[in-house]
Parts: sequence; structure tokens; C-alpha cells
Amino acid sequence: MSKKLREWWQRQVHLNGVTRLRFFVALVLVGVSSLIIRLLMQYDFHTSALLYVGLPYLISLVIVASHPMSDKDVWGHRYRDHNVIAMVVFLASSIVLFEGFVCILFFMPIYFFLVWIVFLIHRRSRNGGDGNDGKGNIYSSLIPILILLSAFEGVSENLSFDRDSSVVVSKITSRSAAEIMDNLAQPIDLEKDRHWVLSIFPMPYEIEAGSLNAGDIHVVKTRYHRWFVTNTHEGELQLKIVEATEKKVRTQFLDDTTFFSAYLTPLGTEITLDEIGENQTNITLRIDYRRKLDPAWYFHPLQQFAVSKMADFLIDEVMVRE
Repeated sequence: MSKKLREWWQRQVHLNGVTRLRFFVALVLVGVSSLIIRLLMQYDFHTSALLYVGLPYLISLVIVASHPMSDKDVWGHRYRDHNVIAMVVFLASSIVLFEGFVCILFFMPIYFFLVWIVFLIHRRSRNGGDGNDGKGNIYSSLIPILILLSAFEGVSENLSFDRDSSVVVSKITSRSAAEIMDNLAQPIDLEKDRHWVLSIFPMPYEIEAGSLNAGDIHVVKTRYHRWFVTNTHEGELQLKIVEATEKKVRTQFLDDTTFFSAYLTPLGTEITLDEIGENQTNITLRIDYRRKLDPAWYFHPLQQFAVSKMADFLIDEVMVRE
């Protein structure tokens, strides 16, 4: 065997060994992470930051420890390999746990943010902090502590931020208060274009709505195919008309078994109509809800954004209907 051929063969054996190691690590991580998630669900910790911060951090640490960088490694290539393993673990665990595509989409940004943080800390530690002032090593020591502390957010009420939130959206329209109230009583066209964040969620397939009289109960039915065409979850949202006047409608949510209930608890809505001039009405829609997921720094702004877009949709397509 020639020298070049022997060197090529040795490189292939080494690469195959690395590939086998990566496959084994990914397989073990899929099993371990699935088991951890099941345990978190068993003890009602699956909505806490233990799942959304602690687990991604642990997975990334294991990936780094099982295949640490050497001085000869190109960090861009290693970062790519690191992300590939993390992605395999993420998607495979989701399949094992029968998670839906909505959960995957909203978990993915924070998951890969934590994966990136761990890889960056590892790289800086390998390079001696990328500087001579020691700041890199200080950051590399403090950040893991902060991550570990933040991973316990939500395990108890004492370790949670305020969960009750409100979104208030106002819009001036040329319609009168009477026209808006009449539109509220009409059937809703569920095929209207929506903001991209709303289009991720399936629209209700049926709405049972009576009058807008106080005491009336409306039922919104949803059907969510977690795997696009199968693994289906059906549920319904019940809301009661608490107050209804010519310029105000207030509702209270009674029960929610839709897929939304995994993310937040709707509390109530309030619609106020203020006629500010001839053929001009200021519509104010307030939506109250309770956040279920932690950490707050990620899910609070995300839910505020999504609920505000829902409020925009309700005003434009249910109340104004231009």
C-alpha cells in the first residue's frame, strides 16, 4: 500500500470513528432528554425554565464534553457539527414525545440560543478568553452560573415573575359604534389573511355564537394537527358575555381545552367604543391573559407580540370589516 493511500485510509478510519461517536452521543442524548422531559411533566415542571433553559444547556454541555475542540480545529466547522448534533437531538426528542410543529417552532430559538452560548463559552475558554485582561475567563465563569440560576425560574411561585399580562390595542375607524356592534354580532370569516405569527396557528373551524346579550356563552372550536395531517388535538374555548352595552362589551373566559391552553390562560376581554367625531370611532380592545411558560424574558415578549397581532386581527376583521 502506497504512503498516500495509507494516509487516506487512516483519515477515513478516523472520520468514521468520529462519526460513530457523534451518532452514539446524539442517540444517548435523545433518550436522556426524552426521559428528563417526561419526568418534568410528571412533576409539573414542564412549563418552567428547567425545560426551556436547563435542558438545552445540559445537552450542549454534553456535546462539548464528548467532542471538545483542539487547537487545530476550525471553530466554524466545529460550530456547524455542534449545531447538527443539537438539531438531531432536538427533532428526534420532539418526535419521541409526539410534540407538534408549533411547539418546535417556538422552542427552537431559545434552544439554539443556549446551544450557541455554551459553544461560545467553550471556544473562549480554549482560546484563553481571547484577550490578556482576563475578562473573557470571567465572563466564561459567570455566564454558566447565571444560566443555572435562571433555569429554576418557574419551579415555584417564589421563583416566578408576574404571570398576569394585558394587551391593549386601539384603532380609529370611520364606522359608527352601532355599525361596529352590528359587525360583532355577524358570523366571522375564518379565511382572512393573518399576520405571519398568527398563520402558524390553525384557525378555529367552528364558532358557536348567539347574541351579544349579557350571560350569553360563545364556544370556539379548534382542531390542531400536531404533525400537519395527524396526531390531532381537538378542544374548545368557552367565553361568557359579562357586560354588553351600546359602547362596551366585556367577556370572561370560562374554560379552555384548545392547544393554546398549553401556552397561556385567557382571562377576559374588553371592547370599548368611543365616538370622537362625526363618523369616527376609537376602538379599544383589551385582552387579559396569564402566561404559563418560563423564562419570562423569552415568553413574555413573545406572547405579548402574538396577542397584540390577534387583537389587530379581531379589530380589523371582526369589528371594522372594511
